[in-house]
Order: sequence, then C-alpha cells, then structure tokens
Amino acid sequence: MITKNKRILHMKKLKKQVLILPFLLSMPFLNKAQQQFVPGYIVTEKSDTLKGDIKLNSKKEQDLYNKIIFKDTQGIQKTYKPNKVKAYGFDKTHFETKEFGGEKFFFKVIAQGEISMYKLIVEEVRMNASSFSPEYFLIREGDKKMTDVKPAKLKKQLQEMMSGAASYASDYEGDKNIDEVSAANVITKYNNRPK
Repeated sequence: MITKNKRILHMKKLKKQVLILPFLLSMPFLNKAQQQFVPGYIVTEKSDTLKGDIKLNSKKEQDLYNKIIFKDTQGIQKTYKPNKVKAYGFDKTHFETKEFGGEKFFFKVIAQGEISMYKLIVEEVRMNASSFSPEYFLIREGDKKMTDVKPAKLKKQLQEMMSGAASYASDYEGDKNIDEVSAANVITKYNNRPK
C-alpha cells in the first residue's frame, strides 16, 4: 500500500516535470523573441552618421535611455552609452544625448524645432522597490536649460512658450497624463506655422 502511494506521488511529480520542461526549454526563445534588431543609425561624437541595426528589448524600454546595442554593416556589435554617441534612431523614433542631474542620458525626441519636447524614463526607488516613470521636458530654440513639464499643466506651459501664437496650445488634448501624440502634433503645427 505504501509503495503504491509512493508510485502515484512519483508519477504526479514526473507528470508536472514533463509539463514544465517544454515551458522551461522555450524560455530562451521567448527572451530572444522580445529582443530584436531593427534598421537604425547612430551619430558619433565626431558627428558622423553610421547606419546599421539597433537592438530593441520590448521588456526593458528604459534601456533605450541608458545604452544602445548597435550592429554595424559588417555585423560588429557594440554597446554605446550617451557619453559616446550624440544621437541615434530607428523607424521614426529619434534619441539625442542630453544632460540631466549631472549625467548624460538618451532623450526621446517627441517634437523638434523652435520648441522641442523630450522624454526621459527615470528610475524611482521607494521602499526598496524600483519602478520607472517618464519625465518630459520642453526647450525653446536658443535656450540652454530645459523646462520640466508638469503633466497637468502642459497646455499652460505650451501657451506661455508659444506667446504670440498661444492658440496652437489650445488644441492639446492631454489632461493629467501627457498625451505624446497630441503634444507632438501641437508643437509641430506651431513650429511649422507661417511666420
């Protein structure tokens, strides 16, 4: 009787292992599927533009703001940090190196021109728990310092920056959270307005 129960328990454990084994074996493939190379470019410190591929990791968007893995046309793969690259991009997404809190980061370009808007993902640590949140910045052409965007006050900040043509800012549709698409549209319309 004890032997029969042991055999049943052994069979149940074996069954679990058989069910879990294919899942565990597929884990590296799942991870690889989330990381992919896409056509892109980098702008070196000497302002040379190099074409190649940028490695994306859909599980860690914040990595795009701290480092990039670039594969050149010869297939040579190299990791770059913001202190070694002026800019990079892929698809219709562009990043520029800027300073924040005494460190250099890659900032995502939301809109660019007379008024530009940038996004940075920052890590917040609270009670030993780490989380990531976006911070947005505006800068006027010729200014040296970026202005922190307060999500609930972006429309008002845009109106102040767009003095003389503040009506463009009234088209912004965001509320307590930043609507990147709406902000980009409003800023681009303002930047492209007849002068």
